[in-house]
Parts: sequence; C-alpha cells; structure tokens
Amino acid sequence: MTNAPDTAPDASPGIFGDPLAGWSNDDILLTKPARAMLGARHLRSLRVLDWPELRAQFSRHDAPANQHARRSRRLGLGSVASATAGLIVAGFAPVAGSSAPLLGAAAALLCLIGIAFGAVHWLDRSAKARWLGNRFWTERMRALYFQTLINNLGLVAAAMRDDAGLGEWKAARARALAALPTPGDLTARIGSLAGDTGDDETWVLADWARTPPPPVPSEELDIVLTLLRSQRFDSQIAYIDRKLGDSLRTPRRRSGVVQLGGQILPTVAIVAAMLTGIMLLAGQEADGVAARLTLAVAGATAAAALALRMVNDDLKLSEDASRYAWYGASVQGARTRFDAGDMGEKLAALREMEVVAYQDLREFIAAHWRGRYVP
Repeated sequence: MTNAPDTAPDASPGIFGDPLAGWSNDDILLTKPARAMLGARHLRSLRVLDWPELRAQFSRHDAPANQHARRSRRLGLGSVASATAGLIVAGFAPVAGSSAPLLGAAAALLCLIGIAFGAVHWLDRSAKARWLGNRFWTERMRALYFQTLINNLGLVAAAMRDDAGLGEWKAARARALAALPTPGDLTARIGSLAGDTGDDETWVLADWARTPPPPVPSEELDIVLTLLRSQRFDSQIAYIDRKLGDSLRTPRRRSGVVQLGGQILPTVAIVAAMLTGIMLLAGQEADGVAARLTLAVAGATAAAALALRMVNDDLKLSEDASRYAWYGASVQGARTRFDAGDMGEKLAALREMEVVAYQDLREFIAAHWRGRYVP
C-alpha cells in the first residue's frame, strides 16, 4: 500500500464521497505539508527522516506510474461502456418506429468504438507493463526508505543527538541509495514479478536479510520508534480503513455492487425473456410492440450484467477488496506485536511489516497482470 493520511481529522466520506480525498504519499515525507508538520513537532527528527535524494527519484517514477494506470483504466472502462451502450441501443431500436435506422447506426458506431478501445486496451501489453513496472519500482524505493531506517536504528538515534552522527547517517544513507539495484527493463520482467515470491526478495539490499542486533535504548530512539510506528503502521491502517469503507468509490463497496448487479440483472433478463415467450404463446405477434419491448429489456439487462462482470474482472475489484482485507489484518498484527514487545520485538515487528508490504506489492502486480497475459 502506498499512501499515508493527511493531517485533517478523519471523517466518514459518505456513501458517494471519495474516501481518499486529500490523501497523499507522505509516509516518506514526499509532500511539503508532511515535512512542515514533522518539523513543527520534532525538528531534530526531520533532518534525520527527510531524504531529499530518494524523494526525487521516487517522484520521477511515481508520475508515469499514475499516468499509465489512468490510461489503462480509461481504455478498459471506455471499451465496456461503449460496447454495452451499443448493445442496449440495438436492443431497443426495433421499438423505435421510424427512428429505428438511426438508432441502429448509432448502436453500430458505439460497438465499433468499444471494439477499438478494447483492442488497444487488451493488446497494448507495453502500456500495462510500464504502469506496473513503474509502480513496482516506486514501492521498492519506499521500501529502501524504511529498510535503511530499521537496519540502522542506532545510527539514526545518534544522528538526532549531534552533527557528527548526522554526517555518519547521511553517508550510510547515500551508500544504501547508491547500492540500490538499477531497475533495468522492468517491462520485460513483469511476467516474472507476477509469479511466486521468494523468501529472500523482501530486502532491497541482500545484507539486510540478516536481522541486526537491537539498538541501545535512548530518548532519541524512543522518538524514532514512535515516528516509525506512525509512518509505517498507523498510516497504512488508516489507508486500508478508507479503502474498505462505506463510499461507493472503495473496492469493497464497488465489488459488492458488481456482485449484486451480477445476481439481479441476469434474473431480470430471464424474466423478460420468459414474458416474451408467454406473450408469443398467448398469440401475440412476434413483431408486436410488447413482445419487442420485453425482448429488448432482456437483451439490455443481459448486456449490462456482462458489462459489470467485465468491469469487475478488468479493475480487479473483488481481488483488491480481498487483498486489502488481508493486508489490513497483517499490518494490525505487526503493530500489535510492536506495541507489546521489547526492543527486540519492536525491531522484529518492523521487519515483519517489510515482508507484509512486499507480499502485498507482488500480489498487486500479479492480480493486474496474470488475468490478461500468461507469462
């Protein structure tokens, strides 16, 4: 999960509200308001936790990832919407009287537009790969931020005490960023990233797979741990709470609406088709207005049901809702371990969080890739 909450009090967004309005990627202090808030509360920690060089690299990959994601979603939804509208218009054209030829032409045009959008959306493998590749790399840089901190907690605490410690911390941070593996051609690797996750893949740098000794307790370390609890645990839990909230913009509610529509619309289509058959058996003309109208309703509702299914499959609404629920429970468990444990357990909980975050990232990649392409 990639976001952290704004500083405004949490409130219910309402059933039609955007649950992520005002949400920003400030868990790695990406935004100026996040840095200003931290500086006002813990000025010494701001110079330690702020990492301008990594933040700049993150932003360079985050913008194209968002751009490609929007393009992919718009093409998919545009294809489904156009084709479905064409089928519905075609279904009602026979009852339109003199306007039937015009509606027939409009239906054909809408279907052709839907086919064109669909062809671009389904065949443009590289656009999907660029989106997922950039998203994977931004999240690896986010992981580098937190993994550098939790593998150097003693050095971070020292950096809050004096300038000499700060210099050592910045040098260690620079070495970690320089050792970050180059992304290479991520578009060519997405297929492999959609596969199984190895136990040793969580850590950005291989040396970090070994648990370091717990740091020496200190006042500065307590501050760092408090801030890490907020940045790494609390922000993600708040994010998940909104993702699984009551707004129709959330995957949970959208998935529920799609599933409900998938149950109701086919029933309506069947009933309308049965009514058509009953009217024909009762002696009504097949080209009568009532028979044509009920047949049109049957076709329209069947097309709408198919559209909902395609939207659910393309946007991965059901998979995302399940993944968010698993991720939220896992983060809650890690935070509980952090709160209840001694210094060693707190470090273990932070490391557990890194494993959970990486597993979630790989599941996200897999869900949005394997349904369309077979590696």
